[in-house]
Amino acid sequence: MIARLCVALAALLGATAAWGADLMWGVNGHPFTAYPGISFARQLDFVRDLGMKSYRVNISTADDIPELAALVEQARARDIDILPVITPDLDLDAETAGDLYAKSYAMAVAMVSRFKDDIRVWELGNELENYAILTACEMRDDGIQYDCSWGPAGGDGPGHYFTPRWKQVSAVLRGLSDGTASVDPTIRKAIGTAGWGHTGAFERMIADGIDWDISVWHHYGADLKQPLDYLKTLGKPIWVTEFNHSSEKGEQAQADGLLEMMTLLRGYRQDYPIEAAHIYELLDEPYWAPSFEAVMGLVRLRKTDKGAWTPDGVKLAYGVAKAFIAAGGSSVAVPQSPAQTSQPASADPVPPAAGCDTGSLNTAVVNHANQVAYFYCLALNRLPNPTEQWRQALAMKQGRTVAEMMASVLETPEFSKVNGREEATNAAYIAAIYRRLLGREPDGRGLSDYLSRLDGNQMTREELALEAVGSQEFRSLHSFLFAQVPVP
Repeated sequence: MIARLCVALAALLGATAAWGADLMWGVNGHPFTAYPGISFARQLDFVRDLGMKSYRVNISTADDIPELAALVEQARARDIDILPVITPDLDLDAETAGDLYAKSYAMAVAMVSRFKDDIRVWELGNELENYAILTACEMRDDGIQYDCSWGPAGGDGPGHYFTPRWKQVSAVLRGLSDGTASVDPTIRKAIGTAGWGHTGAFERMIADGIDWDISVWHHYGADLKQPLDYLKTLGKPIWVTEFNHSSEKGEQAQADGLLEMMTLLRGYRQDYPIEAAHIYELLDEPYWAPSFEAVMGLVRLRKTDKGAWTPDGVKLAYGVAKAFIAAGGSSVAVPQSPAQTSQPASADPVPPAAGCDTGSLNTAVVNHANQVAYFYCLALNRLPNPTEQWRQALAMKQGRTVAEMMASVLETPEFSKVNGREEATNAAYIAAIYRRLLGREPDGRGLSDYLSRLDGNQMTREELALEAVGSQEFRSLHSFLFAQVPVP
């Protein structure tokens, strides 16, 4: 295997640059948040030795601006550009879209203003669309509940994102984009996704009026041609800011996989506007073990006796990347991307008829979103819209009880209207509540007891409904509502 690699590398080193200018090759690192003990200079010396021209680094707070300034200065001395990725340290669950926009805007202004003469490309956000991908039991924009038995949506269509969460993502991206443009509209803004088919996020961004100059894609072994075909239609340059092959199955496998990917990317630049490609990542992060992210680096790390980290030799993939970049072009045949297995397009579920049947919902999956959908169906004879479901589920995630969630629904004017509260007599209202929540007619004793209390102003109609959902009979009939939600 090693002999075969050497032959391939020899061919690369002897090839001419017949294809014109090569990609700008770069690598990822975490100089502000990881591997204490390894200086900026040591990291940048590796980047320069690899023949790379760009170091992609994450920055989450304006507090890191002084360190970024030091990194930029040392990178300039080595003819290396820094590609900062602004990854705002924000709470997308708790903050409003307005607050998220304002904070993101301010963050971009603070960072870009400081470096507008030194950094001319900024990547805004990192894989933020993952936060908004539809998951089990959530409500789609068309009013259909996403199947509780399915995994997360594929992300290749705009309808694969949960709108309440997407609004949070959109607010951050718009804030970063608008803030950057306010400093200098000629600075290039790079925005994209985690790859894995998430092209639908770009359609969402276009619909929201988010402005960007470079489309970002991440590539980890899936078919690359299909997303490139889509990204090409957007009419913007493409930067693949993360790609690699883990050494989880051995350093030889990583070197083979990396060589194949770099060859594929270099070949694709003839047909697609790919400008840059960044390997993920420069240094191993062994503290993530047993996750594959522990061994994604081109350089091994080991811990010192003092608790810091130090390089522990380069991997075979390091030499492969260095030789490939030095070649500047390749006459080696470009591997064909594996044929993608075609999947029959599934038709959208038929919208439900008027009304809602809890028996048609999948109660095998216990989560807050599904419990909210179940109770809306039961109490209001409809499924919640995405915003209602998200707000209720988020409140439950943050400590709201099932009883409090149900009370908030029972106290709405809509619940009163559905059950004829305004027009019905006390007796008719009692019967409606029994049918709606307990699935039966009231027995004689229950009817007379509640009727006496209502007629005597000893309880309100809202209290009647709350008492019904607090009964043991209700808990037995609808045990799904009270099932323990697994901790992620």
